Amino acid sequence: MGLRTTLALAVILAVGSGSAVFAQQNQGEADNTAKAVSGNWKAPQGGSCDAAYLKSGEMNKSVRGEAGMKLTVVNQGKTVDGTLILAGAREGQVVNPATDKMMFLVEPQAGDKLHLMPLGEPVLGWPEVVLDLCPGTKK
Repeated sequence: MGLRTTLALAVILAVGSGSAVFAQQNQGEADNTAKAVSGNWKAPQGGSCDAAYLKSGEMNKSVRGEAGMKLTVVNQGKTVDGTLILAGAREGQVVNPATDKMMFLVEPQAGDKLHLMPLGEPVLGWPEVVLDLCPGTKK
Protein backbone atom coordinates (compact mmCIF):
# COMPACT_ATOMS: atom_id res chain seq x y z
CA MET A 1 0.00 0.00 0.00
CA GLY A 2 2.86 2.40 0.75
CA LEU A 3 4.33 1.90 -2.75
CA ARG A 4 1.04 2.86 -4.41
CA THR A 5 0.76 6.01 -2.35
CA THR A 6 4.34 6.97 -3.18
CA LEU A 7 3.79 6.37 -6.91
CA ALA A 8 0.52 8.31 -6.89
CA LEU A 9 2.22 11.23 -5.16
CA ALA A 10 5.08 11.13 -7.67
CA VAL A 11 2.62 11.26 -10.59
CA ILE A 12 0.73 14.20 -9.06
CA LEU A 13 3.96 16.12 -8.50
CA ALA A 14 5.19 15.38 -12.04
CA VAL A 15 1.93 16.58 -13.61
CA GLY A 16 1.78 19.68 -11.42
CA SER A 17 5.37 20.68 -12.08
CA GLY A 18 4.90 20.05 -15.81
CA SER A 19 2.19 22.71 -15.89
CA ALA A 20 4.51 25.18 -14.18
CA VAL A 21 7.30 24.43 -16.65
CA PHE A 22 4.88 24.87 -19.58
CA ALA A 23 3.73 28.22 -18.17
CA GLN A 24 7.35 29.40 -17.88
CA GLN A 25 8.14 28.28 -21.44
CA ASN A 26 4.98 29.99 -22.69
CA GLN A 27 5.99 33.26 -20.99
CA GLY A 28 9.50 32.97 -22.44
CA GLU A 29 8.03 32.41 -25.89
CA ALA A 30 5.77 35.46 -25.47
CA ASP A 31 8.72 37.62 -24.39
CA ASN A 32 10.80 36.51 -27.40
CA THR A 33 7.98 37.25 -29.85
CA ALA A 34 7.28 40.64 -28.28
CA LYS A 35 10.97 41.57 -28.46
CA ALA A 36 11.23 40.49 -32.11
CA VAL A 37 8.19 42.51 -33.23
CA SER A 38 8.51 45.63 -31.07
CA GLY A 39 9.28 48.91 -32.78
CA ASN A 40 8.17 50.74 -35.91
CA TRP A 41 8.42 49.04 -39.29
CA LYS A 42 8.50 50.60 -42.77
CA ALA A 43 7.65 49.19 -46.15
CA PRO A 44 10.88 48.24 -47.98
CA GLN A 45 10.29 50.04 -51.28
CA GLY A 46 9.86 53.74 -50.70
CA GLY A 47 8.59 53.24 -47.16
CA SER A 48 9.11 55.92 -44.57
CA CYS A 49 9.74 55.73 -40.85
CA ASP A 50 7.82 59.01 -40.46
CA ALA A 51 4.68 57.20 -41.62
CA ALA A 52 5.52 53.66 -40.47
CA TYR A 53 3.61 50.74 -42.02
CA LEU A 54 3.40 48.90 -38.67
CA LYS A 55 3.80 50.24 -35.14
CA SER A 56 3.88 48.11 -32.01
CA GLY A 57 2.17 49.29 -28.85
CA GLU A 58 1.77 48.19 -25.28
CA MET A 59 1.22 44.68 -24.02
CA ASN A 60 -2.38 43.54 -23.63
CA LYS A 61 -4.51 40.39 -23.78
CA SER A 62 -6.83 38.98 -26.40
CA VAL A 63 -10.51 38.46 -25.62
CA ARG A 64 -9.53 34.82 -24.88
CA GLY A 65 -6.98 35.97 -22.28
CA GLU A 66 -3.91 35.22 -24.46
CA ALA A 67 -0.78 37.34 -24.03
CA GLY A 68 -0.80 40.00 -26.72
CA MET A 69 0.68 43.23 -28.02
CA LYS A 70 -1.24 46.08 -29.61
CA LEU A 71 -0.31 46.78 -33.24
CA THR A 72 -1.34 49.47 -35.69
CA VAL A 73 -0.95 48.80 -39.42
CA VAL A 74 -1.39 51.51 -42.07
CA ASN A 75 -1.65 50.88 -45.81
CA GLN A 76 -2.96 53.19 -48.55
CA GLY A 77 -4.47 55.59 -46.01
CA LYS A 78 -6.35 52.87 -44.11
CA THR A 79 -5.47 52.24 -40.46
CA VAL A 80 -6.18 48.90 -38.79
CA ASP A 81 -5.63 48.19 -35.09
CA GLY A 82 -5.06 44.65 -33.89
CA THR A 83 -3.68 42.42 -31.16
CA LEU A 84 -0.65 40.26 -31.94
CA ILE A 85 -0.92 36.92 -30.13
CA LEU A 86 2.48 36.32 -28.52
CA ALA A 87 2.38 32.63 -27.53
CA GLY A 88 0.36 29.47 -27.80
CA ALA A 89 -1.61 27.94 -30.63
CA ARG A 90 -2.30 31.31 -32.29
CA GLU A 91 1.21 32.75 -31.88
CA GLY A 92 2.01 35.21 -34.67
CA GLN A 93 -1.61 35.96 -35.56
CA VAL A 94 -2.84 39.53 -35.47
CA VAL A 95 -6.50 39.42 -34.49
CA ASN A 96 -9.24 42.01 -34.61
CA PRO A 97 -9.77 43.01 -30.96
CA ALA A 98 -13.55 43.33 -31.47
CA THR A 99 -14.26 40.10 -33.40
CA ASP A 100 -11.24 37.96 -32.36
CA LYS A 101 -10.82 36.94 -36.02
CA MET A 102 -7.39 36.73 -37.64
CA MET A 103 -6.37 39.59 -39.93
CA PHE A 104 -2.61 39.07 -40.39
CA LEU A 105 0.08 36.51 -39.80
CA VAL A 106 3.39 37.99 -38.58
CA GLU A 107 6.73 36.24 -38.97
CA PRO A 108 9.91 37.84 -37.58
CA GLN A 109 12.91 37.27 -39.87
CA ALA A 110 16.67 37.65 -39.54
CA GLY A 111 18.27 41.01 -40.21
CA ASP A 112 15.57 43.16 -38.56
CA LYS A 113 12.88 42.14 -41.05
CA LEU A 114 9.22 41.35 -40.41
CA HIS A 115 7.06 39.31 -42.82
CA LEU A 116 3.43 40.49 -42.74
CA MET A 117 0.77 38.39 -44.48
CA PRO A 118 -2.81 39.71 -44.74
CA LEU A 119 -5.19 36.74 -44.39
CA GLY A 120 -8.53 38.06 -43.18
CA GLU A 121 -11.01 40.91 -43.30
CA PRO A 122 -10.66 43.87 -43.59
CA VAL A 123 -7.16 43.50 -45.11
CA LEU A 124 -7.58 40.67 -47.63
CA GLY A 125 -6.73 42.90 -50.60
CA TRP A 126 -3.54 44.24 -49.05
CA PRO A 127 -0.17 43.04 -50.39
CA GLU A 128 2.06 40.60 -48.53
CA VAL A 129 5.17 42.56 -47.46
CA VAL A 130 8.51 42.15 -45.74
CA LEU A 131 9.03 45.22 -43.55
CA ASP A 132 12.28 46.83 -42.39
CA LEU A 133 12.81 47.96 -38.79
CA CYS A 134 13.04 51.72 -38.41
CA PRO A 135 16.37 52.54 -36.72
CA GLY A 136 16.17 53.40 -33.02
CA THR A 137 12.57 52.24 -32.52
CA LYS A 138 13.19 48.77 -31.00
CA LYS A 139 11.67 48.81 -27.49
